[in-house]
Amino acid sequence: MPSFATPRPPVAAAATGDCAMPLPPPGWGASAAAAALEHARPRLSVPLAPPTEVLGNLTTVVLGAGEHVVKVYPPGTDATHLDFVNGQLQGSHSATVPVVPAVDTAYGLVTLAPRLAGGPEVSWPEVGALLRRFHGEHAGAAVPDWAPLSRLESQVASLPDHQAEVLRTARDQLLAALAGVHSELGHDVIHGDVSPANVMRRDGEPTLIDLDWVARAPREYDLASASRRFRAGEIDRDTYRDFCRAYGHDVMGWDGLPLIDRIADLAGVVFRIWDCRHHGRDLDWIPAELELWLHPL
Repeated sequence: MPSFATPRPPVAAAATGDCAMPLPPPGWGASAAAAALEHARPRLSVPLAPPTEVLGNLTTVVLGAGEHVVKVYPPGTDATHLDFVNGQLQGSHSATVPVVPAVDTAYGLVTLAPRLAGGPEVSWPEVGALLRRFHGEHAGAAVPDWAPLSRLESQVASLPDHQAEVLRTARDQLLAALAGVHSELGHDVIHGDVSPANVMRRDGEPTLIDLDWVARAPREYDLASASRRFRAGEIDRDTYRDFCRAYGHDVMGWDGLPLIDRIADLAGVVFRIWDCRHHGRDLDWIPAELELWLHPL
């Protein structure tokens, strides 16, 4: 089985102006993912059953194939970035990592991970305890620096200039402010996309999956996901309290939280633009949205 190379880290997307994890173009989906898998199969170096079901189809396509899960990323995804991050996390006890390096094809980038048997749904308190283990286990790993809002440029490029400029300016102001944020928990490895949907059970124990956004950032970013759901009413007070106790910290008192929330909000706008285009929906909501970003801070 090929091993993950661990050369120097890839250049951060924020420094290059590129996005290591681009959103798929219109029309890309399960059919392209199946074609990518067939072209990648001879280079995967792992006996692989034929895919039998589509487990997910959004910005990536996830296929069930016997004892494995095949995750296919859209064309243009940076294999070097994914392989480097996955190489740093190999042997993880708190996350499930791909078992072979990514295989690039004209139809998309193919990765392969063990398929987990599943089990009872993972609770938010269990997520808190798991995050604590993940942060501790991988502290100091040489993953790339966080590059928030790296997908914005590709999505605003075809908007009218005055609309694109509002969102670009908002991004620039948020990132400039982020440089001055003090982290109480420290800048270190984060998962980057925390929710119970990205946690499954391995031998009965919770394990993190979907490691696409692992980076070095304020650790509070991983905790902010639960706090936003609590404030939105998706998590009740007792559940949120137990999440904080399990992790050992409540991010609600952190002075950087409003900025992190604004960054997450703008990322949501970027995703909504992509989602509308991908599904042929109107963008007539953008002018009203832009009013909220004239003063992003």
